Amino acid sequence: MPTETRDEAKPPPPGGKAGGKTGGGGDGRGGRGTKRRGPRQYYREVVAELRKVIYPSRKELITYVVVVLVFVSAMTAITALLDFGFTRLVLAVFG
Repeated sequence: MPTETRDEAKPPPPGGKAGGKTGGGGDGRGGRGTKRRGPRQYYREVVAELRKVIYPSRKELITYVVVVLVFVSAMTAITALLDFGFTRLVLAVFG
């Protein structure tokens, strides 16, 4: 008996629209009949969202930076070697 994936097990979204959005700007409010908010409210919402952010510790940040630098260095080396190899090959063929 085949098993269901998550997508198959989901019931269709309410309202019969694919994706579950009701139109508008993607904020879930529909985009119609919504009142524009002022700069103070916007600032309050930004601050509230920033309070939810979980910032990495110093040790985690250093680890992430090292991982990124090693990965970028490795990819740069691979790209440089491939470039050098293809250059030599093209010069050998067309010379």
